[in-house]
Amino acid sequence: MAHFNLSEYQTVQERIDLFWLKFPNGRLHTELVSFTPDQVVFKAECYANKDDVYPIAVDYAEERLGSSPVNKTSFVENCSTSALGRCISLLGGEFSPKGKRPSTSEMTKVARLTETPVERNWSTALANINDIEGLRSLYNEAKQGKAPSSILEAIKGKADGISGAKTTN
Repeated sequence: MAHFNLSEYQTVQERIDLFWLKFPNGRLHTELVSFTPDQVVFKAECYANKDDVYPIAVDYAEERLGSSPVNKTSFVENCSTSALGRCISLLGGEFSPKGKRPSTSEMTKVARLTETPVERNWSTALANINDIEGLRSLYNEAKQGKAPSSILEAIKGKADGISGAKTTN
């Protein structure tokens, strides 16, 4: 079983920001390749200059509806973003530190699917989720990941606060 540390991976947004710093006149392009009700494939291209005919990198991503909490509602958007992150990582160097081509979100998915233990910042995750469905998913992930009971209680408390706010309106 592989072990990895998510802090060694970049987010797609970090890669996009780095791309624009290095290629301020560049161009990023995504294209829908395949779409079914259950699956989507995107192609991404990076151009060093917006007028270039040929891209400096090309890559693809595939996502399936419902395969993760975000893919329950946004699998098309998630796939487009993933394709960009993968494409930019092909540029190497600062775009793929320590040879880590996958993004943080891709490795989180791997961890969830393979039950590989990862360093998870539960407090940060909790702060970024503001809906009941997301909190349910986080609670289940935290429970499976053997998060401290204080985290499980914090997730329940936030969910109760959201539920209570909805019933009082």
